[in-house]
Amino acid sequence: MAKRLTIIRHAKSSWENPDFDDHDRPLNKRGLRNAPEMGARLAKRNWLPDLFLVSTARRARDTATLIAVEVGYMEERIVLDDRLYLAEPGEWRNIIDTFPAEATHIACVGHNPGITELANHFSDELINNMPTCGLIDMGFEVDAWADLFATKPVTFEFDYPKKPPP
Repeated sequence: MAKRLTIIRHAKSSWENPDFDDHDRPLNKRGLRNAPEMGARLAKRNWLPDLFLVSTARRARDTATLIAVEVGYMEERIVLDDRLYLAEPGEWRNIIDTFPAEATHIACVGHNPGITELANHFSDELINNMPTCGLIDMGFEVDAWADLFATKPVTFEFDYPKKPPP
């Protein structure tokens, strides 16, 4: 059984209110525009994960909700996971290794720099910086999530808001 993993960096967040804790920062105007745009791109590809796992940070939750609306994923099915908040590559590996076996497509929303490092683990070309609301969508010919890091993806797509749509 093949596995598909989509990793999304949260959309652009606001630094307007310096009193907000990092965890509580909302999306700014660009973020509120980019997340539905990326969701619409995903909807055109009939993208619908079995599980949508999201950092507990407000900017990640809001990004996931805006994308979910566009692709028809029920908002109440979004699963918040505190381990994704500022997760580094080693933490990402631990999280992925524990994905439910029955799920064939899982999407996650998280943060840099961990997402850029994770993308570069699987990419054949260097990604200097995963842009806000950027994503990598990868397909693997493995039966278990724990086997992802021992192989390269058979499909790899890197998309972001400023990239012209195909």
